[in-house]
Amino acid sequence: LSSFSDGQTTHAHGRQVTYHEQLGVLTCNTDCTLDLTVCAGGRCGDGYLQAAGGEACDGYELGGATCMSLGLGGGTLACDVQCQLDTAGCEVSADCGDGIIQAQQGEDCDGQDLGGATCVSRGFSQGSGALGCNAACAFDEAACVPLSADADLSALTVTPGTLEPAFSQDTTSYLVTVDGTVTSLWVSGTAESPWATVSVAPSQPMTLLVGANLVTVTVTAEDGTLKTYTVEVTRLLDYESPNIGRMIHVPAGTFQRDAMASNLSTVRAFRMSEFEITRAQWVGVTGWADPSDPGYSSGMSDPVQQVSWYDAVAFCNRLSLREGLTPVYTIAGVDFSTLTYASIPTTDNATWNAATADFSADGYRLPTEMEWMWAAMGADSANPGATNTTGWAKAFAGSTGSNTLGDYAVFGYSTSEPGRTTTQRTNPVGSKLANELGFHDLSGNVWEWAWDWYGTNYPAGTVSDYRGPGSGVSRVTRGGFWNGWASYCTMAYRSYGSQNGRSSNYGFRVVRP
Repeated sequence: LSSFSDGQTTHAHGRQVTYHEQLGVLTCNTDCTLDLTVCAGGRCGDGYLQAAGGEACDGYELGGATCMSLGLGGGTLACDVQCQLDTAGCEVSADCGDGIIQAQQGEDCDGQDLGGATCVSRGFSQGSGALGCNAACAFDEAACVPLSADADLSALTVTPGTLEPAFSQDTTSYLVTVDGTVTSLWVSGTAESPWATVSVAPSQPMTLLVGANLVTVTVTAEDGTLKTYTVEVTRLLDYESPNIGRMIHVPAGTFQRDAMASNLSTVRAFRMSEFEITRAQWVGVTGWADPSDPGYSSGMSDPVQQVSWYDAVAFCNRLSLREGLTPVYTIAGVDFSTLTYASIPTTDNATWNAATADFSADGYRLPTEMEWMWAAMGADSANPGATNTTGWAKAFAGSTGSNTLGDYAVFGYSTSEPGRTTTQRTNPVGSKLANELGFHDLSGNVWEWAWDWYGTNYPAGTVSDYRGPGSGVSRVTRGGFWNGWASYCTMAYRSYGSQNGRSSNYGFRVVRP
């Protein structure tokens, strides 16, 4: 055995072992094989790239190098027996047109190979055509379209509700007014450009607060251009009926109902018609003839009269059905959708007397006596939330103690009192001043039917949502009438009538939630 080291290789009998390091003297095993335990650092041909040993590659391990990474063209890079890169299989330079992108040689593309690039990835619009590659292996962007700057809406909708003004792309501020029964709403916008995005804040549908609710619709164009549209939605507590007009919101509250300080009534919030139901509204809602006595009326804008309590209940259900609401009243065997005026009893009728009311329904009904009184005394408009202890003693609806009954009520044809009506008839609704909540004619013009059976005395103490006795022989009427005394117009005065009675003194107004 003869051995020597040249610092990189180890030799035995002239044979090169090609390890990169030698830790001692190379010896021979007893079986006459080389003892390689003194060899270290790996060797060329072991398939592991040993850069510290001067290897540029080893077998198939090329260290990630390719012909293109070396700045050459396409082809196959190899490793020779000395563990050095063999570029014999590589092109000497990139060849545009060979279908292989040589980015190191400045090629963007080559033939059909675009390297995954598109007009969009190159910063152009999604509405572009196809990206191409020209003869110089550069991108052909002729079919690419610049990013759109269109941030207009093509439509803006609100459900339910109506935009004011009507939608126009150039108008960016809108108003929408809805009544208090609308508790949620949906605003949506459609972008004119298919590449623009639309965002609406707050998220839709939105819960409406009473008063103003601001909605912002932002359009972001493809190039980042922004355009903002605003919609201010105002939710009114009142409700606008398409058939009888404004229904005024009456807040919940507690009040003293008579001279006894301990007799308190609490009512929940409701809405009541601003005016008594007119002759024209009666005809329009029911489709029935006007029952009023024209000799005691100035025209179709006067309150309808000669209506019984039965008639008023029928009107309420007909109005509910007309507006797609749930009727409040149920009477055995009566279909209010087909009911005729002639089939309403004109004499006391046990079936109609047994009418039931679903106070949770959203339809129209007569006010309870306590609701009528609370609205007539003006609730407590000066001190919302406080218990009203004086309203029950008012001389008329709207009284301040110093104003004049004749300015607020049609009354007193048969009296000589100041402010009395001078003609023997009703007046058009709203011909007199309104009370604190905006209601007209709660005193005077016609007696107004209430839901309640008439009882001689109220129950003592505190009551909530009191709806009268469970039975009786007549129904409550309130407010006085065109031919009556001033005392009939007071908050404390209670009257009643036979539920089947039709008189030129009797009319009504309606409430709903």
